[in-house]
Amino acid sequence: MRDMGALPSFLQPALRRALALGKAHAVLLSGPAGLGQLELARAVAQAWLCETNQAGQAACGQCPGCHLVAQGSHPDLRWLMSAALRVELGLEDAPAEGKAKPSKEIRIDEVRGLQSFTQSTSGRGRAKVLAIHPAEAMNTVAANALLKTLEEPGAALRFVLSCGAPEDLLPTIRSRCQALNLSS
Repeated sequence: MRDMGALPSFLQPALRRALALGKAHAVLLSGPAGLGQLELARAVAQAWLCETNQAGQAACGQCPGCHLVAQGSHPDLRWLMSAALRVELGLEDAPAEGKAKPSKEIRIDEVRGLQSFTQSTSGRGRAKVLAIHPAEAMNTVAANALLKTLEEPGAALRFVLSCGAPEDLLPTIRSRCQALNLSS
């Protein structure tokens, strides 16, 4: 994912609260759509992958890990989002005319495609992060496929889920995450 610049000041307190959750393996960031969940999820992931900060601190922005996150090429960070959102963000080319429109749902094949990532060891030795945005875009089958990994993550695997409608997530997904509501 390309660099989205500095985290807006109004999200800084939420970042501190998210990082204060310590060793939580899964954090669910929620609030009204468009409030900055994607940017906050990126900042949390970057802090977890920063190679110079102490646990619970924001990313330094200067180390090799931070640069890799900013460039969208960190080997220990994967983003799970719908094909339509990837096209909208410029991460993927739009399909040629006459081809099917990109799905707005996160589908099971996309979740299954991350299986080797979730089971392998960290490439840079810090942690591995699976970021899901918006988490409510997972269809039921995809959410159920993710559940086993969320229930029994590898030692270095962490999740950051962001969404505008947490009530649309499976209750079993919500129950395995530390929740952080951005509107409170």
